[in-house]
Amino acid sequence: MRVCMLTTSFPRRRDDFAGAFVYSLARELGKRGVEVSVVAPHDGRAARYETRSRVHICRFVYAWPQRWQRLAYGEGIPNNLRQHPWVALQIPGFLAMFLKTAWQVCADCDIVHVHWAPLAWLGLALKWRYRVPVVLTVHGSDVRSLPPFLIRPAMERVDAVVAAAPETEALLQELGVAHHAIPLPIDEETLQPGMAPGAVGDELGLRPGDDVVTFVGRLNEFKDPLTLIRAAPLALARRPQTRFVIVGDGPLADELRAAVDGLGLERAVHLAGARRDVGCFLALSKLFVALSPVENAWSMTIAEAMHMRVPCIITRAGRTEQLFTHLEDSFLIPPGDERALAEAIVRLLSGKEERDRLARGALDLLQRYGKDTASILQRTLSLYQAVLVPALKIDSTL
Repeated sequence: MRVCMLTTSFPRRRDDFAGAFVYSLARELGKRGVEVSVVAPHDGRAARYETRSRVHICRFVYAWPQRWQRLAYGEGIPNNLRQHPWVALQIPGFLAMFLKTAWQVCADCDIVHVHWAPLAWLGLALKWRYRVPVVLTVHGSDVRSLPPFLIRPAMERVDAVVAAAPETEALLQELGVAHHAIPLPIDEETLQPGMAPGAVGDELGLRPGDDVVTFVGRLNEFKDPLTLIRAAPLALARRPQTRFVIVGDGPLADELRAAVDGLGLERAVHLAGARRDVGCFLALSKLFVALSPVENAWSMTIAEAMHMRVPCIITRAGRTEQLFTHLEDSFLIPPGDERALAEAIVRLLSGKEERDRLARGALDLLQRYGKDTASILQRTLSLYQAVLVPALKIDSTL
């Protein structure tokens, strides 16, 4: 089976965080005998063509000189357009070169698998040209922020729509779009429970006995890392050996640095930036925090932390409480409440037995929801087989 994936974000280097979840899916499919090609934007520095872990990658150039390419990567396409309106001038070239490259790469494929709802229109052009089925995976930000008239007609015309998270499922239900619930796989190559943290501890200046609390994610209002900064002094007053590590980058990065400096937290809070070695940070951690005021339901970073046996503190936002149970698989707190967060941090750092119980409950939760890689790949391959045989009824429970 030959699958061509179209995505607006894909790792440009081995240590790149952008689109890592798409790479994990492509790599795991490759291990199971699927020939995967990926078409993604170039950024002016990455290799145009490369093969990585059996995945063939083709990056298209859409602006010249290449260093002027600013639509993709960075803060993500929507944020790039908001922050730099002139980037909209690159959209026609972006779409034209995306389609031209996909037209060539997908010529011999059996299935086109599109990531990000607007790209479904390109997938449909390839479906018309090559008579191949199109699978669309939506990731949340596309159906959450884009007008329905732009994406719903395309979603209704592809062969299958996949929701990667419960929040996305609910949004698709509101749009009246039939879909299948299949999460993206955890990168089990770089996230191995019990793994050594390598040199990360020394890099951050951590000392034996430090209790590490970790945040991983985009530094934006949707993820709310600032609440962790505000909670840090409250927790440090009672647990001075606590260290806070924030892994990620985004539009709030400068504001976070200013807050750390303003509160005199330089020794206790470490801003690690965007990293690909998230597993090393989780291996150091006694707690993980997910603080979105909007939605946490099966955030990839929560699944990764639970897989690594790190107890999670999660805000009661969106559909969070429909998945996670307070004191059974996680510790739930109100969003935007630094005092509640500090109290939870102090309580859990003071109680190893409770941390261990939450970690065990989280593993049970992952298994119940089929978040292990083997289950995810089996469901993905079953869906591929189903769309290849139009007469075969596709089970919506996939």
